Amino acid sequence: MVKRLGAVGAVAAVVAAVVALTLGSTASATTAVSPLCKRAALGYAGPLSGPASFLGDDQSHWMQLFMSKWNGGKAIPGVPKGLKRVRLFLGLNGDSMLQAGPAATVARSLVANKSILGLVGFAGSNENLGGGPVLDAARMPYVSGSATADNLTKALKYFYRVVPNNSQQANAGVTYVVKELGLKSGNKVLIVDDGEAYGIGIADAAQKQFAAKGISVDREQVAESTSSSTADFHTVAQKAVTIGAKLVYAPTQTASDSETFAQLLKSDGYKGGFMATDGSVDPSHFTFPGAYISFFGPDVTAITPAFLNAFKAKYGATAATDPFGAPSFVAAEMLGVAISQSCTAGHGKTGRAAVAKTLAKVKLPTTILGYPLAFNNAGDVERGPAQGVTVFKIQPDGTYKQVYPAG
Repeated sequence: MVKRLGAVGAVAAVVAAVVALTLGSTASATTAVSPLCKRAALGYAGPLSGPASFLGDDQSHWMQLFMSKWNGGKAIPGVPKGLKRVRLFLGLNGDSMLQAGPAATVARSLVANKSILGLVGFAGSNENLGGGPVLDAARMPYVSGSATADNLTKALKYFYRVVPNNSQQANAGVTYVVKELGLKSGNKVLIVDDGEAYGIGIADAAQKQFAAKGISVDREQVAESTSSSTADFHTVAQKAVTIGAKLVYAPTQTASDSETFAQLLKSDGYKGGFMATDGSVDPSHFTFPGAYISFFGPDVTAITPAFLNAFKAKYGATAATDPFGAPSFVAAEMLGVAISQSCTAGHGKTGRAAVAKTLAKVKLPTTILGYPLAFNNAGDVERGPAQGVTVFKIQPDGTYKQVYPAG
């Protein structure tokens, strides 16, 4: 009897060991964290060479500032408390040159890098139209801090933006400048776009607004300056004087072009107003006194001081005066939260498609830009914010003063 009990006990012990081993293996398989949920990459793509390279540099630097704060466990406006953060690193800093062709090349490099789960970019609308289809095919989400063409959210499946679209910007900018300059029905406005998706799109939106107010619009086009060519505004500057334009509305992605154009208008005797758009927001290259600029984000003074000061300390006082880059901090934040939430929901596993699905639902109650963010604006096919437009007027000393919304 004793021997039999001992045998039974031995068998039971073996069975228990096997069960424990099996359960342990099952538990490990369930809780094992994939490499991408331990450390994942984000890419950046924008103009890192050419006349607009400073914009790309600022965007990339704001993105990297976000990652340093994120990885350091620092409090970041809008990041949910208790969120288990996946560590992030920069997988690719791509120079897409504000052009469709280079953007497609960069997109292929992004897709080939399996550690990259999302892109901050592309910076320009034309770049997104060129590189977006490549990313869409790979189901990689991409969040732009500056691409504003209305049709992007319709043409591209995994494209998101943290800035208002062209129609929102044009509506606010045109409404403000018409009232400010006292434009009336029958007055003439000269619109000069840059021939790219961005410039044409916002010019089209502005033209509709002017026409609705009974203002006559004359339309011209001048190709923007690039690394290999310089825009020639002489003919259109003379035309503004000839037709008696009360306002020149000139969207371009190159701030130095706006400065050149405004100076030519002045030398030709033009007396009307001048309005540029977000691509010209650069206190170092566009400083023409009296010019107006519509923009898709807040003045730098509205950015959370701790982060603006951190950016200034790392990248310099001049870069810190440019508000163009800060939205890319928030674009990276939206992706960082989405990656982390998808890893939690996937029990330690995620992928590009899972991140894209989660991204659509991310809501930040606040951001360093001073307002909340979610991709829930029906006017932008639910992939852009409903607020953020600002208008600046350049002061005699070249500084930018926010005039809309009134401070």
